[in-house]
Amino acid sequence: MMKWRHTAMAAFVCAAAVIVGGMAVRGAEIPETGQVLVDIPFDDGGTGGFVIYTNGGSCEILNADGALAVDITDCGNLDYANQVYWDGFSLVKDCEYTYSFDISCDIERPVEYRLQLNGGDYHAYLGEWIPVGPEQQHVSVDWVMWDETDPAPRIAFNMGKTPDMNEDPGPHRILIDNVRLEVKDASGAAPETEEEEAVITVDQVGYRPGDEKVFTAPESIGAGSFAVIRDDTGETVFEGELEETVFDEASGCSVRTGDFSGLTDSGIYHIEVSGEAGTIASTSFAVSEDVYDDLLDAAAKMLTMQRCGTALPEETAGEWAHDECHTGEALIFGTDEKKDVSGGWHDAGDYGRYVVPGAKTAADLFIAASFDGEAAPALLEEALWELDWMLKMQDEEGGVYHKVTCRNFPGSVMPEEETDELVLSPVSAAATADFAAVMAKASRVYKDLDPDFAGTALEAAKKAWSWLEAQDELTGFHNPAEIVTGEYPDEDLSDEYLWAAAELCLAGEKQLEDNVRKALEDLPEDPGPVPGLGWDRMTTYALADLAGEDAPEDIQNLSQSILAGQAQALLEQCETEVYKTGLGTDFPWGSNMSVANNAVSLMLASRLSGDENYEKTAQQMLHYLLGCNGMGMSYVTGFGTVCPQSPHHRPSQAAGSAVPGMLVGGPNSHLEDPYAQGALSGKAPALCYADNDASYSTNEVAIYWNSPLIALLCALR
Repeated sequence: MMKWRHTAMAAFVCAAAVIVGGMAVRGAEIPETGQVLVDIPFDDGGTGGFVIYTNGGSCEILNADGALAVDITDCGNLDYANQVYWDGFSLVKDCEYTYSFDISCDIERPVEYRLQLNGGDYHAYLGEWIPVGPEQQHVSVDWVMWDETDPAPRIAFNMGKTPDMNEDPGPHRILIDNVRLEVKDASGAAPETEEEEAVITVDQVGYRPGDEKVFTAPESIGAGSFAVIRDDTGETVFEGELEETVFDEASGCSVRTGDFSGLTDSGIYHIEVSGEAGTIASTSFAVSEDVYDDLLDAAAKMLTMQRCGTALPEETAGEWAHDECHTGEALIFGTDEKKDVSGGWHDAGDYGRYVVPGAKTAADLFIAASFDGEAAPALLEEALWELDWMLKMQDEEGGVYHKVTCRNFPGSVMPEEETDELVLSPVSAAATADFAAVMAKASRVYKDLDPDFAGTALEAAKKAWSWLEAQDELTGFHNPAEIVTGEYPDEDLSDEYLWAAAELCLAGEKQLEDNVRKALEDLPEDPGPVPGLGWDRMTTYALADLAGEDAPEDIQNLSQSILAGQAQALLEQCETEVYKTGLGTDFPWGSNMSVANNAVSLMLASRLSGDENYEKTAQQMLHYLLGCNGMGMSYVTGFGTVCPQSPHHRPSQAAGSAVPGMLVGGPNSHLEDPYAQGALSGKAPALCYADNDASYSTNEVAIYWNSPLIALLCALR
């Protein structure tokens, strides 16, 4: 999923120890004079790694006679309505460079070349509009990088509509060749220095009075004591000693911990640590019984803010209000037929709608409702928005279309401004199995609340199961060549099959009991610490329901045993970690979802067993998400003193401020976007996060990342 915007907020480098001031995490090495950083002659017949970005325009790229050809069919209304760009280099402050390229066009028109910030206001470090025409010209510019070091800038060419265009010039081709960036003089480039500030990590939202309350302070502070101080009076209300140093492998930093669980009075507080190296203070936090109520409201409202096919009025959405969107019929891929699939939630930072993560989200809301009766009515009402849409995604034979999106990701626009043709991707077994499961579960959840819907959901689930049974093989989904939006591939569908069979069995299809038994017997004997609560691992959804009273006794017992083994393995993993994530040192894309999933899994085990250790560890996982982590920040927009300002989320980018209540993806040690690769290379796994909207692999949001957070908050209220 592609994305865009930037933050002026500090970026964080070391576990509870270092804050680097400035635009982004710095990571660029000092170059050498004469070093060639970019050299793209397009001689291999390809497009050199250049990517198209359009915002109201239309263009395609290809290789033509050993050059990058940009074929423009619509100039749009913005000067950057058509852009091609390239990422994968760095620029160092006070270094002198030579940037050059060749360019021509089959008509006379201006083109802007830029070396620019990859996020935020995208300001140019170097850039100029130049006239181009049929005769190829060579452009070469010597310049000094006066801005702060940028580890992940962007080369861009803008080819939209310019003020001197009275009308669209019609189709035309621009040729770009021999793009080159060379270090002319590195003698003035000084080694980077990072301003370090020792920080205390706490849950920046706060704690309930009876919670275990643990913070971390950097090892550099030395041995010492701490005081918890009430903000409104300045009174010291709790004192303690720092523990011995412990090393956190995930963040690569050593910290000292402090425990102030004995503080139970409500109020707003901060912590001051006094050690051999001086005194430091934490951000403020609250202690109260209802400390997470506002967060739960905002996290749940995020789903409402993601609604598709409807207008969001200002009284609901504030500065992110917009007109109705995506209401036209979608083309069924590979045919000339169209279908109404309006509604549902926008999945993530873009405007695609996907059945597989949608099913996870709805299932999480069902879990949340089971934990919190007070929140249940609103959560179940919101879930219906997605479930009604999912019913539209089923075809006449019972199969379910995998997703509906445009062929490409949109620019940084509000949803009603994405007007490209909607396309229904082919039916997939994964979508159909997840659909069968969540609809069968919905038939039980809404049996008394909405009997008509419950009946419709069950019949749709049965129809989907019949489609699955008719298939010779259940295989994963892959994008058609013409569609580049989120894929959600999954080659192992045994867990989806188990979930569907389990929920249908519990909904009254008793003939599927043997299917369930067989699927359970095929599960690994040692499930390990990773719960099946992800879009590609649905096992725990099935186990949690099969462990209840409605399943046959042998199935109940087996499901409870598997859940208990999984929870115990997760506890043992957490005992080796400072921040209790359960992730060890592997932080995947959406690691914050993984942490929230782990916590929900523990709460499900706690409900079955009554073991308080499960709940205590789940609480620590929530504290991690809200600030007690290696980055020293809350990962939820709008909550905490230090929280994401520039999520990869189109409405937030278009409005210039972040929708509150969104859980960002978090550290991704696999560095799966160009910005992360440039800015975070070499950093410890838990520090591979950038608060920049260009870093879609660390700073995107998603409905199915918020949903386990909602379930966790409901469980802990």
